[in-house]
Amino acid sequence: MEVYAPASIANLGPGFDVFGLALDGIGDFFKLSIIKEKTLSISVNGLGADSIPSDAIRNSAGTVLKYIYESRGLSHGFHAEIIKGIPPGRGLGSSGASAAAAAYAVNKLLNLGLAKGELVKLAALGEAAVSGSAHADNVSASLLGGFVIVDFDYDVVRLEPPNIRIVIAVPEIVYEAKTKLARSLLPESVRLKEAVLNVGKASRMAAAVALKDSTLFGRSICDKLVEPFRAKIIPNFWRVKEKALDAGALGCSIAGGGPSVFAVGEDLEEIGNAMSEAFEEAGVKCSTYFTKPSVEGVRVI
Repeated sequence: MEVYAPASIANLGPGFDVFGLALDGIGDFFKLSIIKEKTLSISVNGLGADSIPSDAIRNSAGTVLKYIYESRGLSHGFHAEIIKGIPPGRGLGSSGASAAAAAYAVNKLLNLGLAKGELVKLAALGEAAVSGSAHADNVSASLLGGFVIVDFDYDVVRLEPPNIRIVIAVPEIVYEAKTKLARSLLPESVRLKEAVLNVGKASRMAAAVALKDSTLFGRSICDKLVEPFRAKIIPNFWRVKEKALDAGALGCSIAGGGPSVFAVGEDLEEIGNAMSEAFEEAGVKCSTYFTKPSVEGVRVI
């Protein structure tokens, strides 16, 4: 069983742990095989493979397979091969895509008949293994494609995304246990005024998706709750954002837990160059990805 799982951007500004968007042209390939031995083996190749553990307990895909293996009392094992097309630790849903691919593939391979919510919950177990939190925004986007709205009961609303154009600036910096670090920066409480602002922007973004209004979507990218804290670990972030907006971006924010920064607009090359220049001002090399939403999630190839 061989599948492809797209990358994703979580949060999208105002929707912390709630919004996710699947990305076109960036993703992982995942191959799952049944083996006679009652073991789980994982091989990882591709982008950043050396930084991804092949131990099932510490790998998001391996955690998913381990759960199925143990909970179903299987008499056989699995071998999984992951070919990374998503750079790990950059805020593009790398671990979420692997977990989503594993959940989808094992469900298909064993004919488990898991419903959408069950697949999301299963994939979220993989996220918990690497981040300490079973958040489902990335895995839902990778599983289902499009724009997703997630609640804490793993009930997912999926909508067709508007026709937006996205540029992602990916700085060449690596943090140990990046997702855990990014979450550890966040406060336990927030100011009411800032929460109200985020609720308003998140509501506008959901409306923009429903209305297929790409301009409203871009202008809804605003975050007063999470961005100020996570910006501390992204070199020159505020300058990156300023230059993106000056270059014509409708909106700009941190991709997931960072350190990548995404922007929505029309002239992506100009916006991307401006963002790269801002990172380079801080002595940080940067790559850019030009993409759009993917209406497809995980699929067999």
